[in-house]
Amino acid sequence: MNSRWNIVIVEDDPQTGAFYRATLKSAGYKALLFTRPAEFFTALAKAKPDAAFIELKVPGMDGKDVIRVLRANEATRRMLLIGLSRRPADSKEAIGVFNAGADEYLSSPADPEFVLVRLASLLQRRLASPAKEEPIVLGELSVLPDERVCRLAGKALKLTRIEFDLLVYFLRQRGRILTRGQLLKDVWQGDPVTGTATVDKHVENLRRKLGLFGARIETVIKLGYVLKA
Repeated sequence: MNSRWNIVIVEDDPQTGAFYRATLKSAGYKALLFTRPAEFFTALAKAKPDAAFIELKVPGMDGKDVIRVLRANEATRRMLLIGLSRRPADSKEAIGVFNAGADEYLSSPADPEFVLVRLASLLQRRLASPAKEEPIVLGELSVLPDERVCRLAGKALKLTRIEFDLLVYFLRQRGRILTRGQLLKDVWQGDPVTGTATVDKHVENLRRKLGLFGARIETVIKLGYVLKA
């Protein structure tokens, strides 16, 4: 039953907040509404939400920063996070939201049926998640995929969601030449607004954050990249 799921909405517009709360409650979800991020963070430990709908322009703290904080916190890292925007769907804004760590991006207020179907799908995927994955280690680099933690020589690295996914993909495919098209398909999930230049930029940023270790990600002329073991 949906009642076992605790859903939070962080939205300062009364009408929009009431819309999402009513939509969720109509499907049997437990739904709490907060108008400020500070209120939400104060109640977080008690509320123990499974998912959060977060308006990007709530007062006091940018919604993308709220998402980043939740993703960086061990206690909330696996929470489903859905970014809400009052503007029409915007690809650049969507990329920023996903890079911050969101699981979904919606132009708000969204169609109620779509909201419920998408939420159910995300929650079902969470239930179907495989057993905890073992750390991936290569030299001084250690990655915990489930916890989304990356350490180099014992020091935690701050990576965006895409950078982390890209690194894990390279590690799992180490020694194999990976084309830009393959990276777009498997890391970006075939996002139509993303091109090969975006791949190159993210690889460049990842190399920089990895320091000397980043030199292991070699460019294969006219093809793509390969991570040397």
